[in-house]
Amino acid sequence: MLMEIDYTVKPSQSQRLKQMLQNWRLLAFVGFFFVVFGSLGYTIFSEVISGGVHKRGDVVEVNLKAMGNFPFEAQGGTVKDVPPKYRALDGKKVLLQGFMYTPNSAGSDASSCQLVYNVQKCCFSGPPQVQERVFLHPPADRKVSRYDQYTLVNVIGTLSVKVERDSVGNTTSVYTMVPDDVTPAS
Repeated sequence: MLMEIDYTVKPSQSQRLKQMLQNWRLLAFVGFFFVVFGSLGYTIFSEVISGGVHKRGDVVEVNLKAMGNFPFEAQGGTVKDVPPKYRALDGKKVLLQGFMYTPNSAGSDASSCQLVYNVQKCCFSGPPQVQERVFLHPPADRKVSRYDQYTLVNVIGTLSVKVERDSVGNTTSVYTMVPDDVTPAS
């Protein structure tokens, strides 16, 4: 019986280890980009999917821009025109981040003011629409600290989703809030 002899050169242990390390470097390189771009994609798509509403313990963190990003008619709009995920926030403790606008107040405290996501928006497409503002009304016995319109603030309080109108029938507010705490965003 004849025996076949294999004359092929087999890689040594160090050569096989070198090949595996080259593959691991490639996998690490691909994994790094997957983590970076995956986390970026998650950040973007989580806001789209959730509508900017995130439960954080006993407070709901809400993206102020997303909350007002829907069509609303100032004359005939009703609370049913507000998307359900934002109507569900009525009476809940929420955290909003935005800029304070106090048209009728001077000094360091304000008896009422508005919270908007961008005070510069007026330069591009006019003033914020009524559904893009949250009207802050502190209790009568206290005032909220006033910050200039260029300081980003965090506001925690109880949100009310209710369409209010003036005597002519124009909508004056969709969102109002009784603030518990107003602090500069860090």
